[in-house]
Formats: sequence, structure tokens, C-alpha cells
Amino acid sequence: MDNFFKKFNSSLIMIEEKINFLFTLIEIVLGLIGLLLIIWVYGFVRRNLGLDRQTKELKKIREIIEDKFKK
Repeated sequence: MDNFFKKFNSSLIMIEEKINFLFTLIEIVLGLIGLLLIIWVYGFVRRNLGLDRQTKELKKIREIIEDKFKK
């Protein structure tokens, strides 16, 4: 009878470790999703406010073209 409880207890411990591992994986995945979301929001805000390099270059090109057509 004592041997049965040892096996049962070790099985419960193993199940508990697997559940803890799954929760850890879920936390890691949610953390990565959060990080990607923060990076996306940062890029989205920069692009829409015109702070990125391409928008600045396009503004310079537009100014040069407008100056040429004014002359």
C-alpha cells in the first residue's frame, strides 16, 4: 500500500511539473506578443507622425521639386 502512494505521489508531482511548464510557456509567448506589440506601436506612431527616415527624405525631395517648379 505504501508503494502505491509513492507511485501516485510521483505521478501527481510529474503532472504538476508539466502544468507549471505549460504555464511558463504561455507566459513566455504572451511576453513575446507584448514585445512585438510594443515594437509595432512604436513603428506605427513614427510612420504616422512622419518621424521615420523615408518620410523625411520625401519631404526634402518634395521641397526641391517645388523650388524647381517655382523658378
